[in-house]
Amino acid sequence: YDIQPHAGEPGFDDSSWPAIGAKGLADRRGGGKVCFLWYRANLTIPAKVGDFDTSGATVVLTAYVDDYAEVWINGQMPRRAGITSPATIQGFNIPNRVVLADAVKAGVKFQLAIFGINGPISVAPANFLFFRQASLEFYK
Repeated sequence: YDIQPHAGEPGFDDSSWPAIGAKGLADRRGGGKVCFLWYRANLTIPAKVGDFDTSGATVVLTAYVDDYAEVWINGQMPRRAGITSPATIQGFNIPNRVVLADAVKAGVKFQLAIFGINGPISVAPANFLFFRQASLEFYK
C-alpha cells in the first residue's frame, strides 16, 4: 500500500489545506477506524523564549498524536535501522521526541510534517485521530 499524499517531502504544497488554530488541534479528525492524516507547520526559532537566549541551544520537538505518529523535519524522517528511531512510530500514544538541532541559531526555520495514524492498525478502532499536544524544549 502507498499512502497519499507524501506531505512530508520537501516542496509539498499544502496551501489549499485548512489552517488549524492551537485550540483546534485536539479536535477529533479522520473517519475513525484505521485512518491517516497530516499536520504541517513552519517554525522559526526566536532569539529568546522569555529570558532564555536560544542561541547555541539544543532544541527538541515533542509531539503526542493519538494513536501513532511519524515526524518529518525539513523533508526528512530521521531514522536508523536496528534501533528505536524517535521520528517513527514508538507505540500506542507514546510521545515522539526529535532533536531539531544541536546548536540552533535565532531565525533558523524548520518545516515540520507530522503523519498521524489512528490505531491499533490490525484491529479497526472506533475512535478518531487527534493531536494531544506538541512542545519545544531548549537545552544549553
